[in-house]
This record gives sequence, C-alpha cells and structure tokens, in this order.
Amino acid sequence: MFTLEETEIAKAIDRAKQLHPKVRMIAFGQYAVSATKGEHVVRCFRDERGYKAVDCDCKTRDGLACRCGVAAVSLHIALASQRRAA
Repeated sequence: MFTLEETEIAKAIDRAKQLHPKVRMIAFGQYAVSATKGEHVVRCFRDERGYKAVDCDCKTRDGLACRCGVAAVSLHIALASQRRAA
C-alpha cells in the first residue's frame, strides 16, 4: 500500500507509461490492471488519516508506488471527478 500524499510516484508513472497497462473497473475504487505477468487487483481509498491510499496485490514492497497502482489511480481520479460533477 502507498499513499499519494507521502510517496514518490514519478518512477512508477514512467514505468506505467512505457508498459501501457490496461485498467478495467471492477467497482468504484477497485480495478483490474493487466501486467506483464497476469492481472493485479488495485484498491483506491482513503486511509484512517484521510490520505488517498492505493493498495495493490502485486509484489511491490509496502510504501513503494507500483506501476499498476498509478495506472489504476489515474482512472480512479477521472471517475471521482465525474461523480463529483454529476
């Protein structure tokens, strides 16, 4: 798990741009992300401190941003913006 407020995500963004993972919404806040070795499930939510958190089932160490997580969070932010506007 990583938080957007506390985690450096630039490297993960660059890796996601190179690999172009496909992101599919399972439910609002839960996404399936295609990766080179299968599919990962990513959850986007607010943690107990109110920080925007991303949790992925990939092998990336806790606290580090992963490419599947940043790919999913971009879709999540777009969908959240649409929901607020409606």
